[in-house]
Amino acid sequence: MTIKPLLICSIFYLILSLSNESKAENFQECDVPLVLSSTSDWYPYLYQQGKQSLGVDVELLKQILSKMQCQLKVVHFPERRSLFELSSGNFDIGLGASFTKERHKKFDFSLPYRFEKNRFVYRASDNTLENINGLTEIIAAKKVIAVNLAGWYGHEFEQAKTQYDGFIFSDTVAKRLKMLAYNRVDVVVDDDIVLCSELARSEFPELVMHPLIISSADIHFIFNRKRISPSFVRQFNQILSEMKKSSELEQLYQNQLPSNCINPSF
Repeated sequence: MTIKPLLICSIFYLILSLSNESKAENFQECDVPLVLSSTSDWYPYLYQQGKQSLGVDVELLKQILSKMQCQLKVVHFPERRSLFELSSGNFDIGLGASFTKERHKKFDFSLPYRFEKNRFVYRASDNTLENINGLTEIIAAKKVIAVNLAGWYGHEFEQAKTQYDGFIFSDTVAKRLKMLAYNRVDVVVDDDIVLCSELARSEFPELVMHPLIISSADIHFIFNRKRISPSFVRQFNQILSEMKKSSELEQLYQNQLPSNCINPSF
């Protein structure tokens, strides 16, 4: 009668021990802080405040890495330079990435951690844009479009960038919105939470966000295959999956994003 309970207890402690051992696995990658290369101004996902790197995306990344007993070093670059850093692979981890076949040739992707919708902001006085139904109509109206060149806004948008000369670049979303307010551009395209958050802290009440969704995509962390092992990515994904199932991920975003800007899909 006593053998069976003892056997069950032994199996239980063995499983618990193996589980704890797996969670406590020390990855060679974490012998030094892992490098995140990103823009310095992508509020509210990632931004700089003094010497601190803040934002909900980077906070999520820090929490996952902490559970893996790893540290993070954030290296900030202007948006134009961040495109070069992405293509050259001078980093360990990237954030805010949508999946493309070209990127997947170089990098491994995490599970999606949020869902992105890209919209555009325009001047409320520009009646020609009020009832626009798609990107082709914006281009047909010969509107000047300000955008992040390193961003991905769908295949239609990427093709348009090769055929239409009305796209321009400036360093940050805040600067692009300022250009819009001063009539230097007609449209600013970006993630709708970024646009909403920047509008909320701007001094341009004449700027409004259009309900049209230019593109949408799952958003991932990406890993440099030359530096990050498949086993690291698997453990990272396991922790991320657990955070999603437990609503820990959703709670993090609800706590850190402006309440009127929250996208309900995570």
